[in-house]
Amino acid sequence: MKIWQMNFELDCYDNLEPVHNLTVDELQSFDGRRHLNNWTPLRVMRMEPEKGLELSDAPGFILPVFSRRALDYLKPLIAPHVEVLPLSFDEGEFFAINVITVLDAVDYQNSVYKTFRDGKRIMSFKKYAFHESIVAGVPIFKISDERVRYAFVSDEFKQIVEQNKLTGFVFRLVWESNMAR
Repeated sequence: MKIWQMNFELDCYDNLEPVHNLTVDELQSFDGRRHLNNWTPLRVMRMEPEKGLELSDAPGFILPVFSRRALDYLKPLIAPHVEVLPLSFDEGEFFAINVITVLDAVDYQNSVYKTFRDGKRIMSFKKYAFHESIVAGVPIFKISDERVRYAFVSDEFKQIVEQNKLTGFVFRLVWESNMAR
């Protein structure tokens, strides 16, 4: 089993950004909390239209963002673990992906991380290790120590992206179950 950190290609494609900046509190509310019931489509715009770059299937900004095409392929896999939040954009259908599955899955004994001075809160991870029994079968999730940071995805998620030639996704291998053995 492999777990990948999902990110987005920022150099070869244009990306999206909110027309009006979100406050720190608004950004931090994407920590596994649900938003769909009170969601008004967020107005977004191209980040660097002057470069003339295409938009990818994952023109991420502060949240994962998927095109309609990417959503059509990935939604059957990820639906129970995310909220699909429509964005308001004149050039096509794009959706913010609010990851609502937050797992206490870190194997701290086999992870390498740096804590804040209090020695309790984690500042950053240098190496992730997960409890396989917790992450098995979960295609997309966040971890309780990094609720507003990266989403992690399974091999199955990555394979769907690759098989369907979805653009703009970047994956970094962060854990393999046999790495811990």
